[in-house]
Amino acid sequence: MGAADAPSGTRDEGREPAAPGGPWEVRRSGGGGGHRRGRPALEVYEHGELVDVLVLSRLSARLLGGARRSTDGGRQLSFAWGRLPAHGPLPVVEFSAGRLPLRRRARPAAPAVTVSGVFWLAWAEGPFSTVTVRDSTGEAPAERLRLVRARSRAMCAHGGGAA
Repeated sequence: MGAADAPSGTRDEGREPAAPGGPWEVRRSGGGGGHRRGRPALEVYEHGELVDVLVLSRLSARLLGGARRSTDGGRQLSFAWGRLPAHGPLPVVEFSAGRLPLRRRARPAAPAVTVSGVFWLAWAEGPFSTVTVRDSTGEAPAERLRLVRARSRAMCAHGGGAA
């Protein structure tokens, strides 16, 4: 996947890839000071406000960090992020819609890209409500989250809480 396919604001190795749209921006950093000095971190922003921070950790094997959804100009957008598996390639990321397994509509695996060699990002366009992530080897159990609706730009500007 080329740099032109990455989400808005993704900054890795001096590149700034093009965006699929939406209110999200991702930044990478090397950590703060003290015990986190030099450890890679991924910051996720929504309408310019920080909504999540992932730090490289040996204590957690969780792959899925978070997931959001938004409507932008009539387009329904979904975005997920997390940590890369300790060993192996990028995880398999699938966005789906529907509550019951028989009614769930899944699309083919969403392409994922790496950030700083330790995090991943994936996004898709469509009316999705959940994301499922599993390592490509199938050895670890799948992780699933409901997509959190992005706050409106007006709520962020007025300091409002999550919608």
